[in-house]
Amino acid sequence: MELWLVYALLTVVAYGLGEGLSKEPTVRLGPGRMLALYSLYSVPIYTGWFLLGARDAILSPEGIAFGLGSGVCGAVGTALWFVAVEKGNASVVSGFTAAYPVITVVAAVVGLGATLLPAQVAAIAFLVAGASLLGFAGRDGGPSAGRRWLAPMLIAVLLWGVWGIFEKLAIEEIGFAANAGLYVVSSTPIYLLVARWDTPGREPWDGRAIREAQPSLFLFAVAGITVFLAIGMGPLAVVVPLTTAYPVVAILVRRLWKEERMSLFQKIAVGFSMLGALLAGL
Repeated sequence: MELWLVYALLTVVAYGLGEGLSKEPTVRLGPGRMLALYSLYSVPIYTGWFLLGARDAILSPEGIAFGLGSGVCGAVGTALWFVAVEKGNASVVSGFTAAYPVITVVAAVVGLGATLLPAQVAAIAFLVAGASLLGFAGRDGGPSAGRRWLAPMLIAVLLWGVWGIFEKLAIEEIGFAANAGLYVVSSTPIYLLVARWDTPGREPWDGRAIREAQPSLFLFAVAGITVFLAIGMGPLAVVVPLTTAYPVVAILVRRLWKEERMSLFQKIAVGFSMLGALLAGL
């Protein structure tokens, strides 16, 4: 088994479990506080990665620009994703995230000369169909109810799609360690600004919610490492769609552990998204 595939599968498991466990603490703490706590895990990991490998890094203006762009797109997308999780059905939001590889794959084909197989073309069609259906469905499956999560999620999908391209280009230009350092420099201020903006008017910090948030935040930090490695080592047009299979894990956690229900309409939409993610990894 290729090493990039191992890292991609680890990303699927870590992100999926993290998403499945993140709904309740996000509602109780708010997106800003979750991001502030997330930075406590991610900053030491990425900083340590940078310090260990910085000697071998060769910085270039293009590489720095790609690394900073990756950090900004990834951080803003993550902040908006937490907003969507707070406002929407966690299973539906998780299923919708399967749409973001469409942006990355199209950009990889147009800008990087990647080649798509027929299965991957079909995958994009299923991902778009699934995302469109989820956007149409409300919290209860109807076309007009509970869609406050949709706008932040749409923007997050677009930003994550661009992030995938920037990430691949940055790693190829300046390497893993330097990219990790730039990611910290560009993403951490965004996390802290969102935390400051979101905190006023909320209840005091809830100790129990903080404890409940720890497993998901730790898993997100681990997945942040494995997805960097998978993107850097493997073919971008395959790695990014493959890693979006993680909503399957998240939905299973929500259904089996948290007993979160979905309407038939939402199940069909999530099924399209998951089938697209599966075909993209073939």
